[in-house]
Amino acid sequence: MNSLKMFRNPAKILAFALSFIIFCFTTEAIAAPSTFATLIITEKAPITGGNFSINTTTTPLPATTVIRSAKLSLAAGETGTIKKIKITGPNGLEFGCQDIKVKNGVDLIKACGGPAVLEAGGAITYVAEGSSFAPKLNTNLTVVLSDDF
Repeated sequence: MNSLKMFRNPAKILAFALSFIIFCFTTEAIAAPSTFATLIITEKAPITGGNFSINTTTTPLPATTVIRSAKLSLAAGETGTIKKIKITGPNGLEFGCQDIKVKNGVDLIKACGGPAVLEAGGAITYVAEGSSFAPKLNTNLTVVLSDDF
């Protein structure tokens, strides 16, 4: 009889823990697969004489994607102006803006006013121009497009 009492307390604790988990998390959250990976597209451009220009095409996307961030990576203290940025999906829809003052860490999606929806099934064209980059006139600029914030 003593051995039965010994197993009742752990059983009560386990039952309470399971009840708590079920109460706090929806069944959708528990059953949802965690196989989704963050999409990351990295574009690099050399800044020469304080200016840069990029016109490139990426590989087709496997699914329609919402680009939620486009974070800029520049040398510390480097500033400049993105004169134009335009991302065009395979359906011809465009996302873009112009004349944005930038520095390291700026998110171009926030600066341009919202996310870009890129359709699946075709190449994505990325066009950007910038000027007035200093103090280093010759450095590199990297933009990381992501479907994550």
